[in-house]
Formats: sequence, structure tokens, C-alpha cells
Amino acid sequence: MAVPVYLHIVQYCAFVIAIVSNCLLLHLIRMRAGASFGRYRVLMISFSIYAIVYANIEIFTLPVMYIQGSGMIFYVDSFLKYHQNAGLLIAIVYCGCLALCISMLSTHFIFRYIAVCRQQNIQIFNGNKIYFLFLPPFTLFIIWAIEMYTCYRPEEIKRDFFRKIITDLYEEDIDQIAFIAPLYYTRQKDGSVLYRIPDLIGCLMSCGIMGTCFTTCIVCAYKTYNKLHDVSIRMSKRTRSLSKQLFWSLGLQTLLPCVTQYIPVGLVFVLPLFEIEVGKYINFVGVTCSLYPALDPLIAIFIIDRFRNYLLRREKASEGKISQISTYKSQRDSSLA
Repeated sequence: MAVPVYLHIVQYCAFVIAIVSNCLLLHLIRMRAGASFGRYRVLMISFSIYAIVYANIEIFTLPVMYIQGSGMIFYVDSFLKYHQNAGLLIAIVYCGCLALCISMLSTHFIFRYIAVCRQQNIQIFNGNKIYFLFLPPFTLFIIWAIEMYTCYRPEEIKRDFFRKIITDLYEEDIDQIAFIAPLYYTRQKDGSVLYRIPDLIGCLMSCGIMGTCFTTCIVCAYKTYNKLHDVSIRMSKRTRSLSKQLFWSLGLQTLLPCVTQYIPVGLVFVLPLFEIEVGKYINFVGVTCSLYPALDPLIAIFIIDRFRNYLLRREKASEGKISQISTYKSQRDSSLA
């Protein structure tokens, strides 16, 4: 039995949708994200660019997975499958993008929190200072990538552990393909358990990064939500409305990767710990992860009214003119900053 046909069909279709929808969002940001968006426009643009890059990495990887006993194997099924060094590199980059995604979402929440709850400090993001927000995500990306290579790189014991299932189920020679694989412990002939410390440390680090970033999102979201719904706070109707739209857009954009990436990926790390074998059905993780960059921009497009109205041709002429002026001013200010 080879790789299920539906898996790659979904991955290729999601890739096309991701490119189109993110390019559309970038166009809407350019046309309708005026001065009222402030420097948050930079974060919105960066996330769309990230989604496009991630969609391309997905196609370069075409991940196929299998859980067996206390281990999980992830191998590259793209044209890089038999190029072990390049295939291993793209697999590591693919995994690192998960850390990049959740940490970038955390920076979005931090920005919204400061913009709404600590307005006196918003000047720390003026000009090129906004780009300092990208340092933590890229740092976590590098940490996660190093962790993937150090803890989960191919080893002979892992090849022997997965050899039969890869040959029987996917008709591949594990000595020829590029893969990474966490293997938490093995059972010896006398029944004793031999724990593999590097793999367990990798699992702990991955779960720690995800937990820290999600905690940051939740705390900032809670405080921002309370501030936006505090009627005693002086805020223009338009500003409050836009802030709420950006908040709900960001909230849904956090819920989406939670459902499509981090819960499924969390299961990939946790299930082998308890030897819960789901076999080839773990490939649903590859399906859900490919859907993320395709669906993410649609949230902002349809939640933010000036994007939605422009796309559906329901924008009033006066609103369009104001938005164009605001966008021009924003671009001019950015060029002067």
C-alpha cells in the first residue's frame, strides 16, 4: 500500500488556495488598511508572507507520518524524498515553522495588548522598532529546528524500529528516504524498558514552547478583551469597533492553528509516550496542517468590515475615499519613519 492519494490532493489544493487567499489579503491590506491600523499593518503583512512561505515549504515536504508503539516517523514524500540531507533540512524547517507560527501569534497579542491597554507605551513600536518583535519568533524557530535535528534525527536504531512498517505499508526503503522520528523508549528482550533521554527532552521542549506561547496569548487576550468592553474607557466608536474586529480576527486566527496544527501536533508527541497506536491515521495531521495557511487569511478578510465590504463591493464611496487617504498617509509616514 502506497501513500493515500487523498493526502497529496488535499495538500496541493490547500497550497493553491493559500497562495491566492494570502495574496488577496496582502492586496486588501495595501488598499484598505489605513492609518487607523497603525504599525499593526506590519504584523498583518508579515503573517501573510509567513503563510505563503509555509505553504511552499509544505509542498517541498509533503509529510507522511506513522505512529508505531513508542515512536512516530515523519518522512518527506516530495521530490526531496531520496535526497537525505536536503530532505532532512526541509523536514526540520517544516517543523520549525510550527514554532514560528505560534510565537508570531503571541507577538500579535502582545502588540494588541499594548495598543489597547498600555497606549502610553505604544511609541516603543514606532518606526523600525516594530521589527524587534520578530526576534523572539525567529529565536524560537531556531531553537525548535536545532531540537528537531539533535533529538529526532535519523539513527540506525530508528531505522530498524520502523523498517518493516515503512516497507510493508508505504513500499519504501527506509535507508533511502529522508525522515525524522521521535522514539521515546524501546523494550528489551528481557522485558525491561530503555528510555531514550534526547527524544524525551525534545518532547518536553516542544510542549514547553507551545505551552508558553499559548499562555502568553491567553493572558494578553483576556486583558485586551476586558479593556475593549470597559465602557468607562474613552475611545471613539470607530476606534473601538476596529479594535474589536482586529481582536476577534486575531482570536480566530489563534483558534485555527490550535485546531489544525497544535492539538494534532501535540497528539503526535504525546500518543507514542503511551504507546497508543493510530498507525497511518496520524496522517490527518498532514491534512490539517496544510489547511491552515489556506484558511487563515479568510478570517481577516471576512471579519474586518473594510476588507469584507471592499471585496463584496458594499463599501460606501465616502468610506473608500477616507480609507484611500488614510492608506496614503500611512505609507507616507512609514517612508519618513
